[in-house]
Amino acid sequence: MASLEDIERKQKSMQPLLEQIAAETNADRVQELGNQIAQAVQELGQMAAGLEKVHAQSKGSGETRVVLTKEQRARVADATGVALDTLVLQGAEIWDPQMPKMSPATIERLAMASVADRKLKEEKSKAVKAILKQLEAAVGESPAPETKAALDQFRRDHLDE
Repeated sequence: MASLEDIERKQKSMQPLLEQIAAETNADRVQELGNQIAQAVQELGQMAAGLEKVHAQSKGSGETRVVLTKEQRARVADATGVALDTLVLQGAEIWDPQMPKMSPATIERLAMASVADRKLKEEKSKAVKAILKQLEAAVGESPAPETKAALDQFRRDHLDE
């Protein structure tokens, strides 16, 4: 795999070719230099694609997944009423380095907080839908354009639609 420094060296090595082609007046020589430049550009593209692939793989999915033990699952279920097998934390770059040092109790607390957050979002969504239903019933079948726009904005703001 090529490093960023390799790519930069390759770019710099193309500079003399670019200067030559700019000064060249012979059509055959221009074509020859153009082919050399095209080949170098293709190699640069391959080098960059390889580097990009490696960096994309290192980032992963952007989340950290922790499979809970049987005991942790039981305690989370007792505390929240929800069976949770796997804790999913967004921001792998933050959580991955912390996981080896994290205590099982902390993981349980994070799992409980995750369940609470999900429940809160579900309840909020239910409440917003109920409010929208009431508002739509109150304004009737043919609301004024301003009212319809306000309802649509409320829906976008609170339902993530």
